[in-house]
Amino acid sequence: MFPLDHTHLDKSLPVPVGRQLYGLIAYAISSGSMPDGDRLPSVRDLAEMVGLATMTVNKVYKDLAEAGLIVVRKGLGAFVTRPSQRIATPDPETAALQLAIDGVLARAGRLGIGREALMTMIGTRMQVRRLHAGLRLLFVGVFAGPTRDYVEEIRPFLAPDDWIDFTTLDALRADEGERRRCREADAVLTFLHRQGELEKIVPEARALGLRFIPSEATRRALAGLDPRDRIAAVTRFEEYIAIMRPSIRQFAPHVSDILVTRSDAPGLARTLADRSVVVYATGADDVTELAAPGTHSFEYRHTPDPAELGRVLVPFLAGLRSARGAAAPAEPSPDTTSTKTPATRRKHATRGE
Repeated sequence: MFPLDHTHLDKSLPVPVGRQLYGLIAYAISSGSMPDGDRLPSVRDLAEMVGLATMTVNKVYKDLAEAGLIVVRKGLGAFVTRPSQRIATPDPETAALQLAIDGVLARAGRLGIGREALMTMIGTRMQVRRLHAGLRLLFVGVFAGPTRDYVEEIRPFLAPDDWIDFTTLDALRADEGERRRCREADAVLTFLHRQGELEKIVPEARALGLRFIPSEATRRALAGLDPRDRIAAVTRFEEYIAIMRPSIRQFAPHVSDILVTRSDAPGLARTLADRSVVVYATGADDVTELAAPGTHSFEYRHTPDPAELGRVLVPFLAGLRSARGAAAPAEPSPDTTSTKTPATRRKHATRGE
């Protein structure tokens, strides 16, 4: 990951420098370049480092804390932290389960079924249901197409009888049915830096944010660029515009001519006409239609960090299985998609990225 310094903030861009700094730090955290527990520079030190007012940096730290990406400890400083992970069953559901158990006990008493016989019946039913005890998972992304791909990259880390489907943040905001799916899922996966946003939309979701890293295909494409290439780096999100140039230089340090812009920038077609390569962030693929014929274009795509999936996701799911015991998942809703077929068990060798 690129170090933070003043060269990564571009005051000529139509994005406030505070938002640029937020995006730089959030990206570093969500990509694993700033691991849990890392101490950030003090507000004053970072302000001097990047040439911003302390008030601006203080606001950035406050926004990062609200997003659950850092924690500010009085007298000690700001530290990277992973957003909380909820595993326990919500209190209302636990209360309802206790009432149901009371009802079973009362009925057993009326039927003259003793304690030992009742425990045997329950044990037998648990063994039967254990055969179908897969978890119901939901991945929440930003764009449907890439999110579908992320699900397939996560699938090998799931148990054979786990179910996984996907939705988007926009769909959650607009559709109560999608929010209900989040509430009913055993776990809701998303990007680490989007977990706070997800929990604001569906506070009841058992959310887990995952780190993403640049894909192997992206790294290879950047490394293969010609030093003489004139690159246009395009993104849809203003808060992440500042990461485009250093992200490209991370894997293409031999290229110097990098112009950064947004997909909705005025006169974008004219801007792209002078570029030999267009590198667009996920979700900005429509800009390829504006590029001149013959222009080399490719996506700066991210992928779930395989080391993160093994180190964080697998234990998290194991904890969920342990917490729910042998309870079986509810049947999939009628609106499920083809991505909800049970995961196929495959051996997966974690690669260093």
